[in-house]
Amino acid sequence: MVVAVRLAIAGAAPSAVEMFVPDVPRRGRGQLLDDLAAQLDGEARFVPVRTTSRVRLVGKHAIAWVAIDRRDAEQAPAVPAEIPEDLTLFDHQHFVEVELSHGAKLIGTLLDSAPADASRVGDHLNHSGRWLRLWTTDQHYLINLQQVVWVTELGEMW
Repeated sequence: MVVAVRLAIAGAAPSAVEMFVPDVPRRGRGQLLDDLAAQLDGEARFVPVRTTSRVRLVGKHAIAWVAIDRRDAEQAPAVPAEIPEDLTLFDHQHFVEVELSHGAKLIGTLLDSAPADASRVGDHLNHSGRWLRLWTTDQHYLINLQQVVWVTELGEMW
């Protein structure tokens, strides 16, 4: 199965591509993000993506981030001030700005279910895999931690 994503290569403008994921039943966009994260976290150094003209192999080290829409195009948009139902299972929310090595900045929410004594942003960053998940009002981001320079906590969003 292919999924439409926006892909940012370090130092380049984001582009629309398609990535390949297993064709299995899913209960929402969150599980699709899990499948993309598993593919990016895997041992392979390159992942195939389809552009408008061909399939290319992209070195994972060069990927700054991958983003997918939080909802299918046919779904009605959620009210931004509401916490979406699928996100209420997390114990901690951190509204942050993430600055990448090539100067781009992303602002969104980190969600975490760490124990109370490990609920800081730094704890979350140091215990994540190689890809940081960031939620915005309309996108799920998988950010390559090797491309992250700064993470600044901005306070409460909700």
